[in-house]
Amino acid sequence: MAQETLIDYLGEALEESNFEFDWKLEWNKKQHAIEVYFSIFAEQKENNIIIEDIEGTATQNEIIQFEDAICFFDPKKSKIQMDNYLKAFPFDFKMGIEKGYIDAILKTLRIVVTEGQSDLLDFATDPTIEEFELNWNDMNFDGTIKTLKDTNRYSEEKLLYPKY
Repeated sequence: MAQETLIDYLGEALEESNFEFDWKLEWNKKQHAIEVYFSIFAEQKENNIIIEDIEGTATQNEIIQFEDAICFFDPKKSKIQMDNYLKAFPFDFKMGIEKGYIDAILKTLRIVVTEGQSDLLDFATDPTIEEFELNWNDMNFDGTIKTLKDTNRYSEEKLLYPKY
């Protein structure tokens, strides 16, 4: 029986998580990376606000869509731009990554995006709020790992990068 890969485990875990946000799992073979994109939305009640994204593109839509991503990459092979992601997680593709680590990432992602959804709604409705961004909290992430380990729910089983 073949060992479960990171992309298989991530896909199953994302499906089972029933996140209240849209997500998409992509295997970027060229960059030797696995990316999880996610989107949140908010409606502007007053459609007179012009929103400009980080690249300077302005929009005046009734619905605001915000997309971000996390990434898993091998620092020896990948040539990714770290600042293109909410968080990028390096790991050695040959050694693998622990399931418990992935579980902690997904638990933290749920919190970050749920808080982000609330912040985006505030941004869409409060003209005094000038910027919106998601923020990954490393202390919460480390605390989640500790809690999983302390409660014997942290799996040390390794997940490998998929073979082509």
